[in-house]
Amino acid sequence: MTTIVFSWLLFCYVLPMLLIIRLSFFYIFLTGCDEIGQVLNKEKKKVTSYSFACLDSTLSGKPINRNLEKASDLIRDLAISKKSITDSLQTAYGKEFHQQMTKDGSFKLANNTAVQQKLNTVLKELLSVREEPSKIEYAIYILKDTMVNAFTFGGRIYITEAMLAKCKQSDALLYAIIGHEIGHSEVGHIKATIQELELSNKIFGDQNGSMVFGIKKLLTASFNQKNELEADYYGINLTNELGYDVCTAVTFWKEMASNENNYSDLEDFFRTHPFSNLRAQCLTDHIRINFDKDCGELNKAASLPQVIEKN
Repeated sequence: MTTIVFSWLLFCYVLPMLLIIRLSFFYIFLTGCDEIGQVLNKEKKKVTSYSFACLDSTLSGKPINRNLEKASDLIRDLAISKKSITDSLQTAYGKEFHQQMTKDGSFKLANNTAVQQKLNTVLKELLSVREEPSKIEYAIYILKDTMVNAFTFGGRIYITEAMLAKCKQSDALLYAIIGHEIGHSEVGHIKATIQELELSNKIFGDQNGSMVFGIKKLLTASFNQKNELEADYYGINLTNELGYDVCTAVTFWKEMASNENNYSDLEDFFRTHPFSNLRAQCLTDHIRINFDKDCGELNKAASLPQVIEKN
């Protein structure tokens, strides 16, 4: 009788409990492996390096200009806290900017449903591969304009019909261009712009603030060349992540260089963007270092002075 009772207890209670314990350990093991895998994946994530050494020989790379830029950043941050410029505030600025520019006719929007749908898709795909995405609300628009250009403010991205024509044969270039504009918002360039705008309004009043802000941006235009290059890198990184040919951007800037004036210190001072040939070299170096891809050599004989290597 005792043997029967013991066997019954073993069958009904002990064995099920042992099975539950074994399954629990198995679950913990699988969960632990998954967590370890996630940690290892994070550790394996390649850190992309951003080098601005290619700007060293330009005016924006001169020590005095670097020091002025640091001083300007310090004053701006002390006057208007970065924390006060939230993602939602940047989005609000973008919406107001868009409304004003379309209402007064400064912006003429093109109505092309097929192209607009494609741009929306490109934007969505690029946003999906950001590593540390902001909460800025993005939208993209086509401008009726013959200038090859694209720009952004407060999550609103504008690309001209002329720029779209340049990208017609290359989706890779389109991704790089739009990725560049996303970069301006994601790395904080637009936040700094709004800080300066609010600081100008705070000091000079709403009516005069915007004018002073515009003058300041003109006089410190060369400082922004680093920002443009940083946005280039950001856009290239997103484009590469999606599997597109990043060397297309280098080809584009080589082509743009053929239409530019020869380098001069005076023109460099008033430029918000680096010279195109310099841009091509910086991107070539960035792509080679980070993605181990060779976009070809620049024609040194045709290069601008600041992209020729020193002996």
